[in-house]
Amino acid sequence: PGLVDYYQRAKMALRALDATSVHRLCSSQVIVSLQTAVKELIENSLDAGATRIDICLRNYGSEVIEVSDNGTGVEPSNFEGLTTRHGTSKLRDFSDLTTVSTLGFRGEALSSLCALSQLSLMTRHKSQTHATKIEFDNEGKIVKQTHIAREVGTTVTLEKVFYSLPVRHREFLNNLKKEYGKLTQILQGYCLISVGVRITCTHQSSHKVRKQTVLSNGPSQSVKDNIACVFGAKEVYTNHQILCLELKLD
Repeated sequence: PGLVDYYQRAKMALRALDATSVHRLCSSQVIVSLQTAVKELIENSLDAGATRIDICLRNYGSEVIEVSDNGTGVEPSNFEGLTTRHGTSKLRDFSDLTTVSTLGFRGEALSSLCALSQLSLMTRHKSQTHATKIEFDNEGKIVKQTHIAREVGTTVTLEKVFYSLPVRHREFLNNLKKEYGKLTQILQGYCLISVGVRITCTHQSSHKVRKQTVLSNGPSQSVKDNIACVFGAKEVYTNHQILCLELKLD
């Protein structure tokens, strides 16, 4: 039966995939791993001018990923465009790439995350007196909006990342600890270079267990201070010759 099924499929005529299938397949090329998903959300927070970013993971990120910040928030007029494919305020055309100064600019991350997970967002712009919780479907369309209380900033919650791609989801779960390890490495990098931004990551093995702090850089004003927060003061003194090098990013 397997061989017969193979030949029957081989005889099928070529046809274009439907838009939903194309979007899911392409999204898996944008968001390829746990660390990519969290990286995109952290960079959104940094671009929003956040000075505090909290990353919360449940069951190593397989159940819930939550990234919360105190950035500028999203204006209500931009709610519909948040998860539109290639919807961006950073570029007008291709030539703007030479002057772009933000970490993100393509407008693909949230759209792709909608296709690969259950995404909801809470945000409050400084011009608003209340926050809004927005729930999206897998196509990035708003299905529900609710007024809530929240300080200025944004929280993005992802549930069951990769669940819409069964084979990818199974591979993700089978390599969950490895994916989590890679995530902590990239988080260490952001904690080290983000001067003036407090980044904290916590992990919760289940909703019944208390959260544990994985790493945090503190409200540091230098890379040296960040190294002390992440790796301990001993590392600063042990590697003082390396720390004499001052990097300046233009």
